[in-house]
Amino acid sequence: MSKLDKRAVSEFTKNLVEHPSEKAIDAVMERRLVKLYCKRETEVVELYVFQGRDRSYILFPGMYCSCKDFELNVVLRGHKGSCYHLVALEIARKQGKLKVFEVTCEILKSIALELLLREDSTVLRKIVYSHTSSSHGCGGPEGI
Repeated sequence: MSKLDKRAVSEFTKNLVEHPSEKAIDAVMERRLVKLYCKRETEVVELYVFQGRDRSYILFPGMYCSCKDFELNVVLRGHKGSCYHLVALEIARKQGKLKVFEVTCEILKSIALELLLREDSTVLRKIVYSHTSSSHGCGGPEGI
């Protein structure tokens, strides 16, 4: 893969789901993949996030991850076809192991900006923490 080809990334990611790395499996088992969404009039806006211990990344399923590994080894060098974050996302989606939260569109925007500017979101961590420590679980609280 000499340059970024969205179709190739998508196919490569799907192939890796069949034989995932231990890191991808661990991430799914630790439930580190989050889907946030908000409703705006007739449309639904979604944001997928890989929540790491120190950093978190924005994901576009089968296409993009904001991690440095994706940027360097997939986009720039073409050494890899995907990163383990995208593989973990595909597995989590197939197995229903995403943490899912409905939030307001303002909060979704705030989280996206934090992730883009700082590679982490205190707002997201508060949302996830408050629902993992409560009896709600990971079903999707309404209107945060």
